[in-house]
Amino acid sequence: MRGLLRRLGGRPDATAEPLPELVELTEEDRRYLTSLYDDSMPLPAGAEERLRPDHPRLAALRAAYDAVDLPVRVPSRWSAERVEGFLDLRWFRGETLITWHYRELPRISRLKYYVMLRYVAERDRTGLLGRLSEDGAFGCWTFEYPGHSRVSRDLLESINELEFLERELGLAARERFSVLDIGAGYGRLAHRMATAYPNLSHYCCVDAIAESTFLSEYYLEFRRVAPPARVVPLHEIEAQLEPGSFDLAVNIHSFSECTLQAIEWWVDLLARLKVPEVVIVPNEPTDLLSLEPDGGRLDFAPALAAAGYELTTREPVYADPAVRDLVGLGDHFHRFTLRG
Repeated sequence: MRGLLRRLGGRPDATAEPLPELVELTEEDRRYLTSLYDDSMPLPAGAEERLRPDHPRLAALRAAYDAVDLPVRVPSRWSAERVEGFLDLRWFRGETLITWHYRELPRISRLKYYVMLRYVAERDRTGLLGRLSEDGAFGCWTFEYPGHSRVSRDLLESINELEFLERELGLAARERFSVLDIGAGYGRLAHRMATAYPNLSHYCCVDAIAESTFLSEYYLEFRRVAPPARVVPLHEIEAQLEPGSFDLAVNIHSFSECTLQAIEWWVDLLARLKVPEVVIVPNEPTDLLSLEPDGGRLDFAPALAAAGYELTTREPVYADPAVRDLVGLGDHFHRFTLRG
């Protein structure tokens, strides 16, 4: 045994000790673990002035939304206290109520994002990784790897979502198509789809949160994708949205943060607008659950069925079970088709 240890470079009395670089935190590690956003990319010119909580446009939206007496205005996750305490408008692509990043050692996150990158690259039939880019603006955490462009959660998840929509609906082959995004956040998917699809005629972002509408208006303008993307404030939905004007509606991690009554209102709107296809990604893997003010969860699948929407496809966001396990995400795409 002693001879074997010598040949292996060990000592008979050696004890197992972790490598210092695996357990000792660097300054970069500490910054990543304790920061809600990455400010290494400076804010664009004018952003500091525009993205302030007392901006007149935001004040007007808040007043208009507060005057709306609709079920969608009853908060659960998006309470006024949480919005005020956990949504820095300047760094809205960092970790906020809108999005999140892995709160773990950077080297672990770096490995997870590489797993995600390889998965997306292998299924990128339309070449979106080569056509869409990431600049890390507004606090977005990004990762770089030799031989690859910079990536982020925004970029990878958007491409994965667009590839699902392409497989299911063949959007690229259509002459024109239009999309309604309910709970659009800061306009993430609107930006990516408008950049990727020249045949996108209209992408409409709606939300019951004034801050989301405010950010979407700014972000789509900043990314120069308005038009075809646009934002319709909550109090203008009834006047501006017409039946038959949308080919598809998407709801990515939004209904899961709404009350059942709010979801029912949105689903009724979809039915009145006669949107033929609806794609939902809930927070739970396969259950469609609301979030009530008391923390309760209620099934909203019956609301979709009552409105005439039938589940036609449900598949994991990451089809490879090994990727799901390593990344720690069990999300599923749910495609609903309007009967008749």
